[in-house]
Amino acid sequence: MKTGQCRCGNRIFFNNFNCIACGAVLGSCTACGNLTSLSSAGQVQTCDRCAAAVYPCVNRDSGACQSFNVAPRILCKWCNFTSIVPTLSGPDSIRRWVAMETAKRRLLVQLEELRLPPFVDDVASTHPLRFEMLEATTGTNGETRDVVTGHRDGVITINMAEADSVHRERIRVQLREPQRTLVGHMRHEAGHYIDWAWATPVAGDRYRQLFGDPNSLDYNACLQRHYDQGPPADWANGFVSAYATMHPWEDFAETVNVYLDVMAIATTANDIGRHQLDISSSADPKKLVAAVLAIVVEVSEYNFDLGLAPLLPERLSPRVIDKLAYVHALRSITTSRAANSDCNPSRS
Repeated sequence: MKTGQCRCGNRIFFNNFNCIACGAVLGSCTACGNLTSLSSAGQVQTCDRCAAAVYPCVNRDSGACQSFNVAPRILCKWCNFTSIVPTLSGPDSIRRWVAMETAKRRLLVQLEELRLPPFVDDVASTHPLRFEMLEATTGTNGETRDVVTGHRDGVITINMAEADSVHRERIRVQLREPQRTLVGHMRHEAGHYIDWAWATPVAGDRYRQLFGDPNSLDYNACLQRHYDQGPPADWANGFVSAYATMHPWEDFAETVNVYLDVMAIATTANDIGRHQLDISSSADPKKLVAAVLAIVVEVSEYNFDLGLAPLLPERLSPRVIDKLAYVHALRSITTSRAANSDCNPSRS
């Protein structure tokens, strides 16, 4: 993730609210798009980068957002993507909601930087994206209504229990998912959204060549088979994860997840100045993935020193890299190409 700079010269990271060096108010200015410090000017703040008069997002007081807007008393463009906020009266509900909003904002900032849906062409209007953050409820009869995290027709539903580290770790072990995180959930479900809103409509033929035809398989039957039998023994030869073997939809979503992981690592590596990787849409995806995997090997060793999990798989098969290249190429598809459903984004 890209960082910013305080007026005192200290570095600003993604979710900083105040500078630890000089105490300045920090935030993301939606007028200029920078992480920056802000100066007081009466009842408003002034962006130290673009000098715009800005006002805090309504959610800033709760710690759920550090953005500043050009108009007062409104939600920022990131918080506006959430259509349902959970009840915040529970002892841990605000903490969990803040964690969810932070992960969601990290996802949306990245999608905008990469020009992936909904930040490409008119996708935001034709295939709007919304988030519903829900908690399981208990009815008057004592029956619990569970919330299933997932995507449907542009709505990403997130079970608030995923913000609880104990719950998430229990499910991670139960489902044998080595990297189950909040931002990982967001990136996976965004993969389903990108599938629905962009990949299948504009590059369907190549999609089916790489991932298979999702409409030829019964999703529920595939899901049951996956949990009954597990993945094939050689799944790593063609898939980014064991879960990706379950169905083409999950294969694509998991691939998007890993692609966004790769791009996040590459962006951070560039920002801290240790690397100069080409992360543009015209970059060679194979060279980019290879460069990031070299970083992954190094950082994973640091993780192992502390008894932590590897950052990402340290090796990806040629077939998986072809799938990642497909996602990479979706960034350069334009409206003129979208009219041709037979286009092959791997050639762009």
